[in-house]
Amino acid sequence: MKYLAQPWQTLCHHLNPSCAFCGETRIPGYPLCQHCHAELPWLSVEDQRPLPGCTASVSAFAYQAPISSLLLGIKFGRNLRELATLGELTATGILPQLTQVPDAILPVPLHTARLHKRGFNQALELARPLAKQLGIPLLTRPIQRRKSTLPQTELDASQRQHNVHQAFQLHTSLPYRHIAIFDDVITTGATARELAAVLRAQGVAHVDIWSCARAILRQKHELDPQIDYH
Repeated sequence: MKYLAQPWQTLCHHLNPSCAFCGETRIPGYPLCQHCHAELPWLSVEDQRPLPGCTASVSAFAYQAPISSLLLGIKFGRNLRELATLGELTATGILPQLTQVPDAILPVPLHTARLHKRGFNQALELARPLAKQLGIPLLTRPIQRRKSTLPQTELDASQRQHNVHQAFQLHTSLPYRHIAIFDDVITTGATARELAAVLRAQGVAHVDIWSCARAILRQKHELDPQIDYH
């Protein structure tokens, strides 16, 4: 069984002792039962390849059920309780894969208009347990998404890259040599790579790309040649 994130222990006295997914008795100090934990589409280091332009890329899950439906439900249904649970599970999946701890985590920022409409930045909330357990800062102010882009899910690979070109603007210098960019889902990696380019241009030597989930297709016949899944 993978490393289990510990902050849930402080909430045990206040939460229902049932699994967040199925309602059965959960593992003490953890939001899921043994069965649901084992059934999640966990990724290991061997399941992933680095994205171009980054030092390392790490994701907790493959983007498939039930993680995919959870992420969509959170994003459009504003289920903040499930968001907190998924943040803890993301930390559980990512922490054992790390070989180096970055100086800070940078959640991919939302454009102001989208942030106001949604009410929260999903990437930021999912990254909170990671930052807390690693004891490093979450960067929420230095970089702004100055371009209101189309949703990446509506575009093909080449359109995604063009969509996020020059979408981010750095407002202040960053006193860090190693930063992990965090996004909820990595598909082509276009958004994270664009943000990584901004960081490298400002002298950040090592840029990791982390995510809750990643699109990983294992069979050659499943691959779309228009998409760089790795």
